[in-house]
Amino acid sequence: MKDANEQVLSEESKEVWRDHVLQEIVNFLGSRKDEIYENYAKQSEGRLSKEVIEDEGLMDFELAITFLRDKKKWFGLGSGFFKANLIR
Repeated sequence: MKDANEQVLSEESKEVWRDHVLQEIVNFLGSRKDEIYENYAKQSEGRLSKEVIEDEGLMDFELAITFLRDKKKWFGLGSGFFKANLIR
């Protein structure tokens, strides 16, 4: 029996939440590209230059969100592994 304060999760509400979290991550990473590169440069020997990374599109990538509750325990990345946003 569900507690009166618990909400029933619809697929639509999960998708709205997934989209929000994904957009937050994209915004967070996009606003910190310089910091990401600086951390890479500090930690990596034989590192690629920032110019090469940008010219080759290596700072452009897709992110996907999978809710742990949606992952099948026996296979793959789960049913939630389909939402993606491109960071440029």
